[in-house]
Amino acid sequence: MTVRLTAAFAVAAFAALGAGVSIAATAPAPAPTPLKTITHLHSSPLCTGLRRAIGPAIGKVLQNDGYIARSRPMFQDYVQNSALGSKAGVDMDVMHMETLIGPLVQNTQAIERYLSDPILKRKATTDSDKQLLEMRKHLQAVLEQQKNALDLISGFVDTQQMGELQAAGHEYDKSIGGSDQGSKTQAPTAVSTPVGAPTTDPNSLLNAGLASTPSDPRSSDPRYSGTNNTVGYNPLKAFDQQVGVYQQAIGASENLAAKAVVAAVPQCGGTVPPAAHVATPSPKP
Repeated sequence: MTVRLTAAFAVAAFAALGAGVSIAATAPAPAPTPLKTITHLHSSPLCTGLRRAIGPAIGKVLQNDGYIARSRPMFQDYVQNSALGSKAGVDMDVMHMETLIGPLVQNTQAIERYLSDPILKRKATTDSDKQLLEMRKHLQAVLEQQKNALDLISGFVDTQQMGELQAAGHEYDKSIGGSDQGSKTQAPTAVSTPVGAPTTDPNSLLNAGLASTPSDPRSSDPRYSGTNNTVGYNPLKAFDQQVGVYQQAIGASENLAAKAVVAAVPQCGGTVPPAAHVATPSPKP
């Protein structure tokens, strides 16, 4: 279902970018045949908004969808490598996740610029304004969910890297701990399990990018306690699962945005391929 919605959203983006522009061919005539010409059929705030703001914003949103989707197998690999005790694998996973942050931030900033275009007025005074504001509302909802995914990925990476920094340089503490009685009173205990170091205590990662409040059901969920109350469950899987939750919310908002774009494009003389018409799921029997 997610793939289908994304495909419809992509087609809607191309339709929005091409709204108001069509190829007009002259009737067949003896040689030489006249060349095809590009004719602008419509020029209105709605068409301008589709081409200048909505279409480009959707393009960046789709790029973010790709980066967010790529994070999930990285989180899954991290869980596997962490369970196997492969520090090299864990470090590689974190490095790969870090490469997603820059593009996500850049695209997020670009989307915000597009959605702040003056063509998208704060208050609707015409039907065109209403349509554009509806599209922006749905795209802003998409953007908020993508920001949540970005916060999760960057929070995870930052926490992991901070743990590595805290653990760095303590590899030989135990072997040299007996040389200085005056300074080693509490040192072995403190450095043997560095606070927040995910390599020795992964529980510190469980709040990286994941909102937690007293009313949050996770506070009483044994899966997130790291105490092995749930047999065979690795609490680090929460990150991959949460990205999936964000993807579902993103898909729902993209569906609404695609419908609004598809409805507006014909008003600008554009045509929408059948693939962009998102079908409403039939009710369960």
